[in-house]
Amino acid sequence: MNNILIDTGFWIALYDRRDSYNGVANDMFEYLTLGNVIIPYPSLYETINTRFVKNTPAMRSFKILLEKTNFQLMNDVDYKEFALESTFSFAYNSNRSLSLVDMVIRQMLADERLNISHLISFNQGDFQDICTRRNIQILSD
Repeated sequence: MNNILIDTGFWIALYDRRDSYNGVANDMFEYLTLGNVIIPYPSLYETINTRFVKNTPAMRSFKILLEKTNFQLMNDVDYKEFALESTFSFAYNSNRSLSLVDMVIRQMLADERLNISHLISFNQGDFQDICTRRNIQILSD
């Protein structure tokens, strides 16, 4: 069974008609039926923001999705401390900056116990290295 990790950008694009990736996200929606969908809690914090909660139809639709049996909300407790340190380290020591949420997602992708087979993200560059190393396919369009 495929384990598909979903990045925040997909949810924002799916529920915001003005987002430039809205059509792509709608076309990719079928991927959510191809296996277990893993949603990191930090992605929920980014997605279900003040603007999103004002969109009642989106809230209803998203809640229905989250209740599906193939959807798993992934706690970040095992990843957040290292991700926080890594976020600062990247910011200070490289010419690449990544958000704390992206760093948590990277830690989840690196965790062999999760057996992630696919990542849905519109920010390939943030994850390409770890996905290549772990043989995880990025679905982006």
